[in-house]
Amino acid sequence: MGRTERLLLFGALLTVLMLAGGCVFIDARFTLQPDGTKLAQLETGVLRTMVEQGEGDFSSNVSEGLNMELWQEGEEFDRGQWRVWTLTGQAAPGQDLFTEDAEAAPEFTIVRRLLTTDYEFGMRLPEGSMQMEKSPAQMPPQEGDAEVEVEGMEQMGAAMAEMMAMMMQSGEAGVRFSVTLPGEIIDANGQRIGPDAVRWAIDPTGAEPPEALSARSRLINWPNLGRLAGEIVEMGRWDVVPALIAATRRGLVPDPVSDAPMEAELDAELYAQIAEIVGRLDGAVGEAITDDVVTQLGLNDADVDPSFVANVLEQVRQDDFASQIDENVTKDVLERLRGE
Repeated sequence: MGRTERLLLFGALLTVLMLAGGCVFIDARFTLQPDGTKLAQLETGVLRTMVEQGEGDFSSNVSEGLNMELWQEGEEFDRGQWRVWTLTGQAAPGQDLFTEDAEAAPEFTIVRRLLTTDYEFGMRLPEGSMQMEKSPAQMPPQEGDAEVEVEGMEQMGAAMAEMMAMMMQSGEAGVRFSVTLPGEIIDANGQRIGPDAVRWAIDPTGAEPPEALSARSRLINWPNLGRLAGEIVEMGRWDVVPALIAATRRGLVPDPVSDAPMEAELDAELYAQIAEIVGRLDGAVGEAITDDVVTQLGLNDADVDPSFVANVLEQVRQDDFASQIDENVTKDVLERLRGE
């Protein structure tokens, strides 16, 4: 069954970034382990000049909204132009790293299936806290304002915009999130920085960020997949095992939710047939088309009809899809080049 671990994030830190005029960076890194243990590292930096001038107590905001029993606070230090504070947290399955009154609410969801486990990360960003308000240069002048005041505001706004642009280009100021999930990332609305990791970099002076951050990974249950492969080998179909592994990794086989996958009965014949279909189609039309065809046919549905799978396999064995596609592609290219 699906299980959701909710993390209530530190909305106050996001607001501080805006109030500080972009002179702050926030770097939040999360890791979800296969058993549901959550690791986190929060790093907040403030321009040293602001700290030395006593412009606000930024250190107090680092721990706001955190369940401090699960965190360890590091020593503050200087890194270039920044004063940096760090916190490292670890929460066992069922524990929350953040308090219930924190503003944003990331969630880690774990769905255990027959042959794989899905891990999902999601976080809805707090409305209005990720974008800077307009600078004086961007604000329309009020009726009756003196021309000299308008000119001064424009100059100040231009200077602030230039300063912010320089800081954002340095790669430091701003808000950054990253998450590492078990297995392989299969869907995300951020930048993939590794097979299991996603990163989001939010520029408060740039385009409006997404309403929510999301990422999903898939981890193969190798013991159970090995059990299935063993039964297929006993049937004499060892030749389809590589295709079975590839199809499982790509989500092309029936993979229902299961509380006890190692105890579930496996229809080895059904999985062998689907694996052969995937293998043949991969060789004929490529993985992208195969993924689309198998999904649209519903061959990876939990309740797929075995007789339908057998009929599809018979058709795949008879048809020469590769030559048909080559002919169609050649015809299309010739028509285009001839201007037809």
